[in-house]
Amino acid sequence: MASEARKIVASVLGDRPTAMIWTGNYVPVIPFTPQGFSVGALMPMILYLFRWGYRRGRGKFNSTYAPPHGRPTIRSVTTRVINDPRFSGFDCGIGASIMGDLLLTSSLENTRRREGHDEQIQRCFASHYMSSWIDLPFEAGNLRGVPDTLVAILSDQAEGEILNSSGTGRYPVGGRVRDNILLALFARGISLRGDYESNVRSDQFDEDEQLGLDQLVMVRLAQLCKEAPLKAAGKGEPGPIRNQRPIAQTSVRHLREDLMIFLDCYGRSEVIPRLTLLPMIETAFAIGLSTMMLATVSIVEQWHERGIIPAPSEQKPWPLMVDSSGGADSDIRSVSELSMELARRQSSKLAAHLMHMRLLDSYVLNESEIDRNKRPPTTPDATEWLNLLGAIATGGHEESRDAERSFRKQTNLLVDAFREDPAESWVADGLSEALDGRTHASRLAEVLSRALEASSGSDKINQYLSSAMMVDEPNGLARSRRVSQQINGRRASSVAYSTVLSNPALEYLVHRHLRLPGKGRKERGLSYPSFLAILRERYGFYVDQAPPNMEVASELLQRNRHILERRLRDLGLLTGVNDAERMKKLKARYRSAFEV
Repeated sequence: MASEARKIVASVLGDRPTAMIWTGNYVPVIPFTPQGFSVGALMPMILYLFRWGYRRGRGKFNSTYAPPHGRPTIRSVTTRVINDPRFSGFDCGIGASIMGDLLLTSSLENTRRREGHDEQIQRCFASHYMSSWIDLPFEAGNLRGVPDTLVAILSDQAEGEILNSSGTGRYPVGGRVRDNILLALFARGISLRGDYESNVRSDQFDEDEQLGLDQLVMVRLAQLCKEAPLKAAGKGEPGPIRNQRPIAQTSVRHLREDLMIFLDCYGRSEVIPRLTLLPMIETAFAIGLSTMMLATVSIVEQWHERGIIPAPSEQKPWPLMVDSSGGADSDIRSVSELSMELARRQSSKLAAHLMHMRLLDSYVLNESEIDRNKRPPTTPDATEWLNLLGAIATGGHEESRDAERSFRKQTNLLVDAFREDPAESWVADGLSEALDGRTHASRLAEVLSRALEASSGSDKINQYLSSAMMVDEPNGLARSRRVSQQINGRRASSVAYSTVLSNPALEYLVHRHLRLPGKGRKERGLSYPSFLAILRERYGFYVDQAPPNMEVASELLQRNRHILERRLRDLGLLTGVNDAERMKKLKARYRSAFEV
């Protein structure tokens, strides 16, 4: 049901312009919905998108495994599989319990990672390509379009508004499994029968293929569903995958390069056990998605000030102080929490800037006299389009004066409309404030973004950031804790976040940067100081230096550095024969697939 504020805006601006602006996203900047989602549920969906080149519709998992009244649980799945002849020997009490525990540890996960066999299942592990047949989460929209964005980044299609199956390269969409590097890594024993583009039963498993138990169980679960989920269709279910990349071009390039190198070296030939590899891939997603969003915050802020998107060479990662102790050292933790608080405060401003962009976008499309054929493209990269909007916003375009006049008129009409509703009169008050150097468009954007947030009930940008960083998860990038503080004489509690590098994150980062781009992914020597420099310059993770936006005591920085060094040694990722910094070398725990 539409909020009262939205209804009032629609009564003034019209339904179409309101639909364009009354949303938390702006696709040319962020192609997904910045809201909560699960990083762990991304990979099965990514496999489906690459295989079919289309968004996923409803599948057969629920109808196959759900109890008569409710959602599937480990118990209901176990009851179904032990009655299949391919799972013979488990049809007793102890056997069923063993099978349930096996499913819970290798294939499926309960909501909120709860234990037990009677909790609702929320996701499956991508231990094998056939996990793409399992339609979890039940609503594909719960992943907020993040898998679509990752597929667009990896496929790297040069032009076109949607990804097409005629694409070339190492990550094409909608083709045979063997033609896509990522699908081939996960699809041992899979061959195709019939029309591979449209037949949802065309994927066939070779029963003579030798698989690990975790992979074989996933194959069997999928086989009982009998077919892959259908492609999305119908009203409100857009099927094609948008060929849109985020505006943070440098972070996007790093994410693609990191994933390609890591998967080439460690995804093939089972050099890393699948249940160890998956958390590292999830960590790769977490690093890429969080650094991409924080870089976007900085880029959009610069656009707001100057009216142009900075060139890729000028795009820098947002600086975050890392707590190498994982919360064990309270002083380091406090500094990291302050650093994260600065990032989250800045992220909160993004909503107003995106609203400003959407208002300008609506003006250009619906009111301006700019020739439609001369408008810059928005896909796959929207830099030129956003620079056009920035020029209008900052007064550098011939349409600037007309645009400002239009926004002033809209503001006056909205003030009158909001005054008529006492519950929403605060919006009118905000729109009546002095400009104080702002344009009518920017003031309108600030107030409407607050009204939108009030109607939706939370800060969606920071909700996304918490999800992307996998807060409090074993392979995540952040920890949280409840803190209490005195505000205006009253005790209030809040949540403080600190940036951490979990063990899977360290393993991923070390193994990735021990390999060079280019043919053969050759190994390179990497000293500990060089590794710390990579963390700063590529991802914005500061360990032994203070981030540019804060001051940190040198003693604290050195302690943080030594803690990380000790952790790397304990993980078997660092070696050194003396105290010389350049002689402290990173080393891999796993051999590269090129060496096998």
